[in-house]
Amino acid sequence: MYYSPIQEEPYYRDKTKEFNRHLTRAYGFMAGGLAITFLVALLMAYFFPQTALNPTVAIVLAIVEIVTVIAFSATLTRASYGATLGMFLFYSLLNGASISYIFLYYDLNKVFYCFAAAAISFAIMAILGHTTKRELSGFLGFFIAGLFGLLFLTVIGFFLKSSALEIVIACIGLILFLGITAFDAQRLRRFYESASEDDAFARKFAVYSALQLYLDFINIFFYLLRLFDRNRK
Repeated sequence: MYYSPIQEEPYYRDKTKEFNRHLTRAYGFMAGGLAITFLVALLMAYFFPQTALNPTVAIVLAIVEIVTVIAFSATLTRASYGATLGMFLFYSLLNGASISYIFLYYDLNKVFYCFAAAAISFAIMAILGHTTKRELSGFLGFFIAGLFGLLFLTVIGFFLKSSALEIVIACIGLILFLGITAFDAQRLRRFYESASEDDAFARKFAVYSALQLYLDFINIFFYLLRLFDRNRK
């Protein structure tokens, strides 16, 4: 049977347009989440500095954040689009409160430069993930092993208090999350293709992808801060 490319072209264009809309939605949610996080962090550091530096508050916020992420992942297929988006924005707000100490702990210029460097690095790796012809799913096992190794080194570093080990951990973490950024960016298309026939589900997957990319960016940012941890306030 013969299929005319002229007949297929409108369908192809529509699919491309829909995917581009999905990408815009996912990265838009991510950018919105980051904006909420850093605005909340800045306001809390300015108006409630003692709370921002309170270790008990930090522990409580960390627990609530973990519960929120678990609930987000567990209810993704059942929750409504609005509830999914609400959980993501709520997590962004919580994370802003928990990282507010950076505006008291680090020089503001350093925070700005590390944020800019994180944004540029993230953009490069995201573009690589979207444009590379190589399938990155084969690196999943490597990334998981790397995360466990990074966790182990972080625990060791907590007890040893070694500045050299801290630099090693920061370098490994930075390289690892740059790679994961490319992986997650490429995975956006697979998520879209698995849910493209259901618009509501595709919207929820856009929020889910936004959370993954948001976490990638936050980790890149913090490992850059740790690398330049020499001249604190």
